[in-house]
Amino acid sequence: MSLEGEIFSQDRYYHPRPDYGEKVPIQVLNFRRVFAAWSPKLKNTLYFEKAPEVPEEDGLKRVREITLLQVYDWLAGREGLIELTGPEFEQFMGVYEAFLQQSGEIQYLRQKNGRKTENLFELQVSPYIIREVKKGIFSDKL
Repeated sequence: MSLEGEIFSQDRYYHPRPDYGEKVPIQVLNFRRVFAAWSPKLKNTLYFEKAPEVPEEDGLKRVREITLLQVYDWLAGREGLIELTGPEFEQFMGVYEAFLQQSGEIQYLRQKNGRKTENLFELQVSPYIIREVKKGIFSDKL
């Protein structure tokens, strides 16, 4: 089995899976387009930068192009990976752009839609007002 294109070690990352209705605060670390394939032999999903040329010979199934979102899960206190399809990534980018403009907190949740589970993201706007820090003597401000 040739796995030269594998980019993420399965031992280092985990996949956050909140219960339905539960929201997990996350911090986005990175995202990239990769190819994913299921390995029945390893009973795990493998990620590749280039699509495997002959997946059947390598024993891979369900080869697909996805966006892999690398996040920090604040509740678990560790890094994780979230696989996003095209529509899920578009919804994420809408929330992420709003986050960059308004700040706040991005929350990750999963929702059942028929037989499939969708990854959703929400922006919780911070109730605190962010002020500009001005240089000066602290005793003068008191």
